[in-house]
Amino acid sequence: MKNVRKLFYAAGLMVGVACLMLSSCSKEGPQGPAGVNGINGVNGTNGLNGKDANGSCLVCHTVANFDAKIAEYHLSKHYLGTTSNRFTKFCARCHVSEGFEQILGSGLFVVANDMPASNRINCTTCHSHNGFDFTGDTVSQVLATTSPVFLNYNKNLTSTDFGKINNLCVQCHQIRGATALVYSDTTLVPKVLKAPFDQLPYFPFTNTDDNATVEYRAGRSFSVHDGNQSNLFSGINGYEYAGKTYTRTWKHSDMSCTDCHMNEFDAATGEGGHTLWVNKAACTACHGSDKITPVQALIEAKRIELAELLTTKKIFKKTVNSTTGAISYSAVATHDFNGKLYPTTQTPGDLFALSSSMNTVSPTTGLVVYDNILKYAKDSDYTNRIGRLWKYGELGAAYNYAYINSELSKGAHNPGYALQLLQNSIDWVTAN
Repeated sequence: MKNVRKLFYAAGLMVGVACLMLSSCSKEGPQGPAGVNGINGVNGTNGLNGKDANGSCLVCHTVANFDAKIAEYHLSKHYLGTTSNRFTKFCARCHVSEGFEQILGSGLFVVANDMPASNRINCTTCHSHNGFDFTGDTVSQVLATTSPVFLNYNKNLTSTDFGKINNLCVQCHQIRGATALVYSDTTLVPKVLKAPFDQLPYFPFTNTDDNATVEYRAGRSFSVHDGNQSNLFSGINGYEYAGKTYTRTWKHSDMSCTDCHMNEFDAATGEGGHTLWVNKAACTACHGSDKITPVQALIEAKRIELAELLTTKKIFKKTVNSTTGAISYSAVATHDFNGKLYPTTQTPGDLFALSSSMNTVSPTTGLVVYDNILKYAKDSDYTNRIGRLWKYGELGAAYNYAYINSELSKGAHNPGYALQLLQNSIDWVTAN
C-alpha cells in the first residue's frame, strides 16, 4: 500500500512540474535587438564568396522572362525549321537537341547513329550553366560551349576561334561536309563502290595552279547547306585566285552573332530578341537608313553576272521554272559517276552512271537505311556538255557562286569579301 502511495506522489509531482513549465512558456519576454546578417557562403573549392541568388538567378529565371523568350523563339527559323524528323546521323548534329549535345561531347562531326526518338532544338540545346560567378562575361557562362571550333571544312584537324559566343553558333553555321558516299551498283554482279572524291565543300582548295584540270563528276555537289555564314563573316574558305589579295575584315568583324541576330525585339514585326531574325529597324540608330538592302542588291547583280558567264561557258545550266518563272543555275558534270567523259553529241546506246539516293527508313528499327545506288542511262543533256575537263579556276568560280548563293544573307555578313570572290571569279573566267 505504501508503494502505491509513493507512485501516486511521484506522478503528481511530475504533473506539477509540467504545469509550471507550460505556465512559464506562455509568458513571452521582450524582443531582443536584431542580429547581424550572416555572411555569404564560401565555396570550398576556390574560396570565393557565394552570391545572392535573387540578384543573380532571377535576372533570367522568372516566369515572365521565360514566357517572353519562348514566345520569341517560337518565331525563329531555329524552332520552325529544326523538326525532330531530321534525325539522321548526318542531320541530327544540328537539327535535334540530342544530336547537338552528342557532338559537343564527342568532338565528332556526326552522331554515332540516327536518333528517331529525339527533340527539336530547344532552350537546353544552347544553354547550360558553366559557372555561377557572374561577375564577368555572364552571357558566355550560360552557353553550352564557347570553345574554338574544329571546322568540318578543315576535316576537324585544326580549331578556329570565332569568339566565345560565336563559337556556339559556328558549331552548326559552317560549311557542311560529305554525307553517305557508299553506293551499290545495279550491274548483274552487285558490288559496293566508295566514291573516289569528297563532296566539294568538304576539302579546302589548296591547289595553287588555277589552270590545272579537274573532273567534275556526277554525284558531286557544291552545296554548303546554307551554313557558311561563319566562313563569309570571317572572310575565309572561298576559292581565292593566285596573285589576288582578299580583304577579310570589315567594320563589323569584331561583333558577335547576337549583336545583330538578337538585337532589340520588335513585337510588331516579330524580329529581334530570341527570334534570331535581325530587327533592321534597330540598325538605323547607327546607319540612319537601310544600308543592307542596297549592298545585297549589288552582290546579287554580281552573282547573276557570274552565273550567266558560267552558263555561256557550259559550266552551268540555266533553268526557268515554267510555273513560277524562277531562274536557277546548276553545274553541269563533265564526267559520269565512274569517271567516263560525257561527249557533246548524242551517243545512242551508250550508258552513263548516275548516282541516285534511295535512302529509306526501316519499319522495324526506325533508322535510316543508306541504300544509295548507281543507275545507268543514256545522256539526254549532251547539248549542254563542255566535253572536256574543267580548269581549276572554273571549278573555283562555280564554287564561289554556290558559296554566296547558299549563304542566305546575300553577302551581308561580309560584303567586301563577297564582292571580291564574285568579281575575281568573273575576271578569271573571262580572261581564260
